[in-house]
Amino acid sequence: MHHLRFRQVHLDFHTSGLIPGIGARFDKRRFQEALKVGHVDSITLFSKCHHGYSYHPTKVGTVHPHLKTDLLARQIEACREINVRCPIYLSAGLDELMAFARPEWVVKKQDGTLWKPLEVEWFVRIMRFNSAYLDYLCEQIREVVRRWPDNDGIFLDIIGAHRDYSDDALKEMKKLGYNPENDAEVDRYAEAVLYRYFRASTAAAQSVRKDTPVFHNSGQISVGARKALAFDTHFELESLPTGGWGYDHFPMSARYVITQRKDFLGMTGKFHNTWGEFGGFKRAAALRYECGAMLAYGAKCSVGDQLHPDGEMNLDTYRLIGAAYAEVERKEPWCDHVTPVARIALVSSEQNQERWRGGHAHNTVADEGAGRMLMELHQPFVVLDEHTAWTGYDIVVLPDAYVMTPANLAKARKFIAAGGRIIAAGRALLTEDGTQFALDPGAKLLGRSDNDPDYLVATALTPDVPVRSSIVIPGGAYAVKPTTAKVLVERRTSYFNRTWEHYCSHQHAPDAPGRATPAAIIGRQIAWFAHDLFTAYRTYGQPLYRDFFAAALHRLCDGKLPVEANLPSTARVNVLEQRAERRYVAHLLFAVTSTRGKFRDLPVEIIEDLVPLRDTTVTLRLPRKVKSVRLVPDGGDLPFEVKDGAVTFTVPEFTAHQMVELGY
Repeated sequence: MHHLRFRQVHLDFHTSGLIPGIGARFDKRRFQEALKVGHVDSITLFSKCHHGYSYHPTKVGTVHPHLKTDLLARQIEACREINVRCPIYLSAGLDELMAFARPEWVVKKQDGTLWKPLEVEWFVRIMRFNSAYLDYLCEQIREVVRRWPDNDGIFLDIIGAHRDYSDDALKEMKKLGYNPENDAEVDRYAEAVLYRYFRASTAAAQSVRKDTPVFHNSGQISVGARKALAFDTHFELESLPTGGWGYDHFPMSARYVITQRKDFLGMTGKFHNTWGEFGGFKRAAALRYECGAMLAYGAKCSVGDQLHPDGEMNLDTYRLIGAAYAEVERKEPWCDHVTPVARIALVSSEQNQERWRGGHAHNTVADEGAGRMLMELHQPFVVLDEHTAWTGYDIVVLPDAYVMTPANLAKARKFIAAGGRIIAAGRALLTEDGTQFALDPGAKLLGRSDNDPDYLVATALTPDVPVRSSIVIPGGAYAVKPTTAKVLVERRTSYFNRTWEHYCSHQHAPDAPGRATPAAIIGRQIAWFAHDLFTAYRTYGQPLYRDFFAAALHRLCDGKLPVEANLPSTARVNVLEQRAERRYVAHLLFAVTSTRGKFRDLPVEIIEDLVPLRDTTVTLRLPRKVKSVRLVPDGGDLPFEVKDGAVTFTVPEFTAHQMVELGY
């Protein structure tokens, strides 16, 4: 396994051919000074950028027209003098220079166009991996690894599968048996082309040294796409909270990637919004929290920057990065070679997981809703793909978009037979055709209700839900009749659905009097919600939905949750283990985001002020008996109590990120 360092910078250098003086102000000593100020121990440097230019002499590509020095070689020399690793970046999916020089190498859309000629928002000319461009790219990669055989890795960017209707693509589709008039078949062809790229580019990167680290970046790690992920020696989780990903994207992605047994890093940015923002700076408070979160979820750290075309590093940027990385450096001994400690597994509802789903995508809405509930309840969990066994977990959460295929049903039955417990919603327990329960929750399925929205009502089994009257929930529900299960939550319908003929007030009709029916049922091992509860939570954000989920979780855990803490819902808790050091490390995170403006029509969440939390009491139920508790890296021993297999301690005060070592 390739072992990553903790404090990386991804130094973008996408530079227009219209700008003069490229690298003219590069100075080795100032470059090294910036890295030292930033506490940086690894930095990704550019061989070729999106514009298609190389930043070193090349016999394959084209040197930037205004570059008069061997910039990459000088940067590498500067890094090696101070023991800083320097993986090398090549743009793969974008190459503006070749797009204009060889338009036949550009993906053609179904309407016959290559790109919008006046489009300037982003790079829009996607290169074809089913053309001679792939040969050109691979020769560029080989040229780099031959010159620097002892390189620290190759980073290939903008990787994806694209529908291509170029003339030779249409001919190849026909030859291979794909129907160009069928979108699904065009997608399968595009995926086959992508794997052609994976094989060729990885072979080129490792043509000189078989252990050369390689990462193919697409902006998202595809859950379950193990065939694609096998080409990566490690993972880099691009997830800039202010660039469209948000603050909950990285934790979900990390909880999946940590199950894949490869080292990985989180990648945020120093920008106020996202890549390419010259003169953009976030607050140091935000970067401190983001780096703390990376450590908390088992990742190393990477911060994105963009080098000015003149080659001079911005010391303000590296003072900003240094404010976070100085803390990371002190915390590293407790964050390396970690494994997750989780009794709960969220099984992703992504379908056809063996298929490629790259691009700047997010998890399914249902997965995100379930993940947010668990995070806000401070429960550690992992995300599993469809290939992974459920053994080793006490609770499995099945989001409402989950499909109970025969293979999944066999896995669920085996889990239940071994004593496991399941919380599910919506169609997750139904047969694929939706006509009956595949896994019996102790009820008979009567069909799908036509009423939308309808209402949830708390029962005696949900005493901690603070509202005892009807609570609206959209989306409709399944109708069931309990057989052996108890009613956890009741359901009431409205007078009528809103139409042009029937409407009441501004939104929907109120709940109608009459007999209540089940909205959620619970047995000894299974809790099931009749609504798409997780989708509703992600879409509408009603905390009362989370309260009902918490009630189900609490009952299936026999009142003993894996983690109990007097923390606000915006705080996060995760627990990792360092087996060689015989210790658990509990991570506490807290920051409040606020919305400031928009970027590409999305609200920008920022962190500006870090507010300390005081007297945080935490109870953990861990596999091994705890013998010592202390704040690390330098907080001293903490008093603790072990009772009924649980350890309880109180953290007097922490800001942003606190680690607690629990020795065993």
